[in-house]
Amino acid sequence: MVFKMTKTVCIFCSTFNPESRFLDEVTLLSELFSEKKIDVVYGGGDKGLMGHTARSMISNGVKVTGVVPKFLMKYIDKNMGFFKLIETEDMHQRKMKMYSLSDVFLVLPGGIGTLDEMTEVLTWNQLGIHSKKVIIGNLEEFWSPYINLLAHLNKYKYLSDLSRINYSIANNAREIMRWIEAPDHKAIS
Repeated sequence: MVFKMTKTVCIFCSTFNPESRFLDEVTLLSELFSEKKIDVVYGGGDKGLMGHTARSMISNGVKVTGVVPKFLMKYIDKNMGFFKLIETEDMHQRKMKMYSLSDVFLVLPGGIGTLDEMTEVLTWNQLGIHSKKVIIGNLEEFWSPYINLLAHLNKYKYLSDLSRINYSIANNAREIMRWIEAPDHKAIS
């Protein structure tokens, strides 16, 4: 097996974060990405956890590409320091662009949009549309109900085989980095 070095991670997370949670982990993650020269693609938001993630990555020298649908472009701070800012026609095109630019998907805490993105990349992995890693950043057990739902769906045979989906669960920034660097989703425990 030839191991392909991760160059770009697509990060899904929320444009909300009213309690300012998870900031320390995201800040540490940005330092780790900088050390490993990993680039980021994300939805382009400048508020909430998404905004903090982008600013932290940019301030640590990470090349950050924002992908924004035309109707949201007026809400984006275009002077954040993006490596690239890509405008798309709509949300579907946005997701397709983000997916195509990435080697790995990382899901940080988020709302219904993040849930949609995570479910889609897991589904595509199950269907063989892509084989990229999906890392669920279960910071403060945020995604535990979703992880339990996946196990429930698998138990009742509504998933063909959960163990075949290339996903991992990480509880903090260092675990996220270990999964990014692992050759495949079964490489570390």
